Amino acid sequence: MIAAESTELFVGPRTALLQVVRVTSPTLAGPVHAHVSGPGLHSPRHGGALMPGPFGYEVAVDVSEHSPGSVVPAQAVVRSAAGEDSCTFSLVVGTPGWTVHLVGHVAANAPFPVLRAHLDLALTDPAYRFAVTSVELLQPYWDTFPQHRSLLLRLISEGRIEVVGSPSNVVGVAPLLWSLPAGSPLEASSLGEAERAVYSSFLARRSSASAPHVMLPVGAPRSMPSPWTTAIHHDWQARYTWPRVICSLPRDYYVRGKVPVPPAPLDDSAAAVFATHAARLTGAAYPTAALTRAAAAHPREAFDLHSEIISRSLAALTSTVDSSVVVWNPLNVPCTDVVSVHLPSPRNVHVAHDGEALPTLVDGTTVTFLARDVPARGWRTCSLVEDDVDHGWKQGFGTEIASTHYVLSYDPIASLVAVDGPVLEPPRLTGPVTVWHSEVGEKMVGSSTFTLWHEVDHLGPSPLVGVLGSRSPSHGSLSAVAPRLTVAGPPLGPVSPAVTPVFGRYWLHEPAPLGGLAANVHLEVLGPTRLRVVAVSDGEAFEGVVRLSLPDGWSASWDTLPVSLPAGGYVSADVRLVPPRTPGCYPVRATLDGLPFEVYDVVLLTVPEWDFEDPVEVLWVASSPSVVSAAPGTSSSLRVVLASGAHGDLPVQAWILSPRETWELVGPFSTSGVVPGQGRLALDFDFSPPAWAAAGSWSAVVKVAAGELVRTSPVIRLEVAG
Repeated sequence: MIAAESTELFVGPRTALLQVVRVTSPTLAGPVHAHVSGPGLHSPRHGGALMPGPFGYEVAVDVSEHSPGSVVPAQAVVRSAAGEDSCTFSLVVGTPGWTVHLVGHVAANAPFPVLRAHLDLALTDPAYRFAVTSVELLQPYWDTFPQHRSLLLRLISEGRIEVVGSPSNVVGVAPLLWSLPAGSPLEASSLGEAERAVYSSFLARRSSASAPHVMLPVGAPRSMPSPWTTAIHHDWQARYTWPRVICSLPRDYYVRGKVPVPPAPLDDSAAAVFATHAARLTGAAYPTAALTRAAAAHPREAFDLHSEIISRSLAALTSTVDSSVVVWNPLNVPCTDVVSVHLPSPRNVHVAHDGEALPTLVDGTTVTFLARDVPARGWRTCSLVEDDVDHGWKQGFGTEIASTHYVLSYDPIASLVAVDGPVLEPPRLTGPVTVWHSEVGEKMVGSSTFTLWHEVDHLGPSPLVGVLGSRSPSHGSLSAVAPRLTVAGPPLGPVSPAVTPVFGRYWLHEPAPLGGLAANVHLEVLGPTRLRVVAVSDGEAFEGVVRLSLPDGWSASWDTLPVSLPAGGYVSADVRLVPPRTPGCYPVRATLDGLPFEVYDVVLLTVPEWDFEDPVEVLWVASSPSVVSAAPGTSSSLRVVLASGAHGDLPVQAWILSPRETWELVGPFSTSGVVPGQGRLALDFDFSPPAWAAAGSWSAVVKVAAGELVRTSPVIRLEVAG
């Protein structure tokens, strides 16, 4: 028994195309001959024996009398050693002219050997093209292997590599595309299986295509290039005329295919929105570097950067007065939600707008109120009015709270919590519980606190931001405010790294330093007593000095290297070292002077001993607290002591990693120092709950990096005392 179906495959010259019909049967044996007939369909009846292809036995049919999309009744007749068989089927006339662009790509945090493998394949097979979808990958590779810069630039100029992403990338090429769509890993055990997978993807994607072109990114972002990409490119072109399946770049798909380029994603974070208008209206510098860093940084660092930008921007847009508060809305639609401000000292007040009192909650120094209809990307100024009314939490009865949108019920017998209203995941709350009421909302307190706010249709954080001060008129949208000629104000965000010196191989631990690096330095170990120092320029021409810092007992063929680099250039110099006799681990550091801050690289060299059985630990966390506690409005030190068994100074950087609820309580996020040779270093973080902080307990750890080494402290409990 045979089966036949039409495909979207075409063979033959473009002026006389033949559509491929796929014929399959489990009983076919020996030489196979087949033809297809039907109204206006023609295929040779006495052609040579068919060879099986990736899609079965393929019969070429002349469908030129029909238009694409037509459905034609057809019959397939097959003769083989097993006899003659036939079947009827509906032939759907295909559409020629399509192109499938196979885009190899390497992205983000892929190891250097992965990028090198893509380069090697491009050098081996001229058909291969690939996209580098992250400057965060290309910049470190660019710095570490400056000898490959000319190769990268040549392949880019030849249209063999495309940089996707940031408009200010290291190679100076303006990218067409901001990000690459998700693709296919193209995992297959044979070329035929890989080609069938590509064809299936083509069929799935063409229905939504705006032009006869389909882009198929191939391979996982951190994986070696797919071995099937170039194999398909060559084999498919030898078999089929349409659709074309070729190795391409994203640019080929968008420009040659005349496909509309998707717009660059807009940064619609509150920080970007407020900074945009603050820069426009005050002349202050837009915090491009800080927002770029925040987009790739650890969420805690991104939070710190956004918070600082919002604070600076709103300070520039708000007049300072202590009798009113400005509610700012970063959304592009009007918003009604709660907003909180923290007063310098306790005051008994309610909030009013245009003489109308608003629902207000006063909890210590924190005033929370319901701000209604704050204009899109605009503001509403409210007054703080002194009174003698109690606007605080008042304890209620029972085990249920409610708002205008939700009801939260607690069953002490079943220990289950239920939320009535829109579908929501119940909070993890165990008893005993108490319930509390206020003008603004109600809360249930048990193992944690859960609050329902009146007139708020969500349970997430409020998008509104409150700032003590005023703005005239009492409400408006920033986009409607005309800019005035003003003296340039201070920057709206940080412009340089918070922690220096900067480790030259920063990408091992974090994104590129805030503001980038105009130049960098690297150490390469060539042998037990040989190093190579490489200084690179990542921007304009650079002049500086590389200084070697050697541990006691070591000497070098040189310790100072003046460097004069053209824009994008590099220089390397080998160093011969003479080690001491004392066995152990020794840090050797290279520091680049000439930048606003130091940049360094460090390597660890070992002097072995023939009977040395117990190697000394190079770096460890010698002590850390198990618990750090502080009451609201007070501060406690979180001290971590590092120790080193190395024979020489070891620069370190440390980060405190903790839950989101603690980000405003403990800091700084990162700090640095130098552990002396075979000595100790204390690193201090401050645990400073503000006066308005609620009681709670959270887990944290401190992560420490010294060059390539990474160590983590035991878990530390952070407690805000009740």
